[in-house]
Amino acid sequence: MAEPTSTPGSKPTDTAHLTIEAWSQGFLIGSLLIMASITLANMRSGVLLHKLILVELVLAAPNGFFTFFNPPVWGWYLSSTAVLLIASWTLHNVISWMKNKPFLQPRGSLIYISTIFLVQPYWVLELYANFTYFNGINHRIFVSTRPLEALCRDPWWIFTTANLFWNIKYRYEFGLIEIIRVSPRFGILLFSMCLSLLFIALDLLAVTPVLALGGINPFWKFASVFKCLTDTIILDDFKTALDKLSRHKMNQIYQLPFSNSGMGLPVDWTDINGRGAVRVSRQGSDDLVSVQQVERVPDTAYLSISTADSVPSPLPIAFMRGDKGYMKRE
Repeated sequence: MAEPTSTPGSKPTDTAHLTIEAWSQGFLIGSLLIMASITLANMRSGVLLHKLILVELVLAAPNGFFTFFNPPVWGWYLSSTAVLLIASWTLHNVISWMKNKPFLQPRGSLIYISTIFLVQPYWVLELYANFTYFNGINHRIFVSTRPLEALCRDPWWIFTTANLFWNIKYRYEFGLIEIIRVSPRFGILLFSMCLSLLFIALDLLAVTPVLALGGINPFWKFASVFKCLTDTIILDDFKTALDKLSRHKMNQIYQLPFSNSGMGLPVDWTDINGRGAVRVSRQGSDDLVSVQQVERVPDTAYLSISTADSVPSPLPIAFMRGDKGYMKRE
């Protein structure tokens, strides 16, 4: 929300302050518009998480226009759109819970979502304080409640960020450079998370005497943009995204024939003189896999393959078509 000016509760009149405020609002609106467009282009119908991300972006947008108005409309518009902004922040925490939920135990998941709703009384008080402050009714309440805003808005996001880094490192055993190389999109996600935490810290300092900016504070807008960006870059939950990267990593390590035959790839089967032959074809410059000589084997045939770690890995090699199974002759 907007911050106190040199004249408490009034619209900034200093040219430099007004320029910073207008620029930060333009940054907020432009970013939200682009992210909403990307979300619409990539969202899948029937997926609740994708719809909630779009709603989150739409709710945050109206608060980015209050600089266009003069008092008394300025104060009324700022305070009324703050309701939508806070709803967007709360929804962001719910989205973070949904994305983080597959990594949480049931008890941890319950604590996560319940504490989000337990802080809602603070936001009711904050909305009242915001209205009285920016409409010249009472200046004391907002000055007291504003420093507590980060405490009731960001702990869940900080936990989500830390938990994601932990799972990447210890559950999926990805190094930071490795995951960026495998998926630049995931690298942007992690970078956006770190930037959002930086601006959260600056926002907290800006509402205390530690960082005096003359009453202008653009940092909460920057933090909001980068938090929304993390929702937009990867619309699915984090586990789904990391599982895809993990499968890609394993396919790169173990380049086995037919390793992708169960992934919906086009397969041509040809039976030659009762012995059988199979040709696996894929679209792409280097994706053609062919088998020159095969023979029929029992349907239950399995082959034990030793991996690089010398751990036997039983893999089914009976590629079925009706009642026929085929395997490559070594």
